[in-house]
Amino acid sequence: MATTDGQSWTPTEGLKRGLPCLGAISPPKFQVPGVHETLDVIVIGAGYAGLVAARDLTTQGKKTLLLEGRDRIGGRTWHGTLDGFNYEMGGTWIHWTMPHIYREVSLYGLNDDWIVSQQPGGKLDYATVVAGERRVDLTHDEEATIIVRIWGEFCNIDGNFAKDAMPYPFQGMRNRSAMTEIDQLSCRDRLNQIKHKFNDVEITVLESMLLQMGGGPIERMGLLDAIRWFALGGHTPLGLNAIALSTRLRSGQSTLHRKIFDHARCTGKLSYSFSTAVDRIEDRDGLVRVTSRNGQTWKARKVICTVPLNVLGDISFNPPLPTLKEQAIKEGSVQHCNKVHIDTEGADLLSYTAWASPGKGLVAALADNLTPAGDTHLVAFGPSPGSVGGIHLHEGVDQLKTAAEYIIPTDQKIKRLVYHDWDKDEFSKGTWCFLPPKFVSNYLDALNRPHGNVLFASADYSDGWRGWIDGAVQSGADSAKYAIEVLGSCNTLRL
Repeated sequence: MATTDGQSWTPTEGLKRGLPCLGAISPPKFQVPGVHETLDVIVIGAGYAGLVAARDLTTQGKKTLLLEGRDRIGGRTWHGTLDGFNYEMGGTWIHWTMPHIYREVSLYGLNDDWIVSQQPGGKLDYATVVAGERRVDLTHDEEATIIVRIWGEFCNIDGNFAKDAMPYPFQGMRNRSAMTEIDQLSCRDRLNQIKHKFNDVEITVLESMLLQMGGGPIERMGLLDAIRWFALGGHTPLGLNAIALSTRLRSGQSTLHRKIFDHARCTGKLSYSFSTAVDRIEDRDGLVRVTSRNGQTWKARKVICTVPLNVLGDISFNPPLPTLKEQAIKEGSVQHCNKVHIDTEGADLLSYTAWASPGKGLVAALADNLTPAGDTHLVAFGPSPGSVGGIHLHEGVDQLKTAAEYIIPTDQKIKRLVYHDWDKDEFSKGTWCFLPPKFVSNYLDALNRPHGNVLFASADYSDGWRGWIDGAVQSGADSAKYAIEVLGSCNTLRL
């Protein structure tokens, strides 16, 4: 099966749209008897949050309808397979210290499916920093020393590497007074406070790291999210890389999606409809009516809406959403970065990394294993299209080839590019969540509150690993638990 999402380019075949994907669902619709009667729950969105919610609901005997605008499961996390290699198009890296996603990995027998991205031994075993017109090659030990120095200083906001300010990132606002103060600042504000301590190479690496994390512009990136990422990495400068940029599933994220989806389906309680975008949600007389863009309507006692923050505004709610939710939607996530897979001929770049700011479309690249053909696979990130140095992927592949050629060594031959334009994707309007200044203290609590019989679940609203796969799983499980408690559990089917 293939999805219409994603694009690939090779010198011989040119640009092709769509990718083979294990998560593509065919047939796209399935109805259990009674789906046109009143359902227990309608789940909107089949990313990790929606899949986990649907699984937990159906295993508790709840008649559930899963609606998804795409032709596949996975949302902003999925992989496409080309010539035997799995390209993770969205969320990629997970780790056994991420509690919610590891529970899913273990549950479905994938705990021996790990692969480590960064491998030693490439011929060009170093890091390149592109600082303006200057290219500086560093050993990986020198690279690590710079990261420890700049990222540690950036996040040492309390003199104790954020341990006092944010001791527990799964309750990020526990120290609300200190967190609210930090939340007033942007990443640019913090960079301006400390940049006099660093040289141009160090500033380039730090800016590249920040743009990789939040897309930019750096002025729009909230400092609080950066501090939370640092705390999740164990309050150490190299901890985040070790946890969140190191290990992934060899079989791909869509494999785990399938196992969760099939688990829900085998209960006999799941109906679903793909390529079905939701137009409006109406909550009246104790029931919620959900209407698709093509005019189909379903009703349920509860709805769990898992669409991304930047897409919530495309759905009409009646009664209207509270003012704080509306303001949060208008503010949105700032992260619109481009993620691009670059395959280069041979194994020379197996242990290569690169940093560039402002760059020419891409600001970071890291090697991630060899393809079955023996070519190097690199994952690269570019800033949001509206940031300095950003590019619009829908404007053609030529500028992307130029960007890729700029960030890798000049003698390397590009064999393949693979990517998805998340910025122009109507069901995402961006990539993972990174929030602007003042957002968390002003809006996060309001985003998580139910609106009548409508619940909200997304990695964009979670605490802990907000914006990551683990946050999506946590949010989906929490919303399903709440719905089950309110509706009452039949306790006939359990995980």
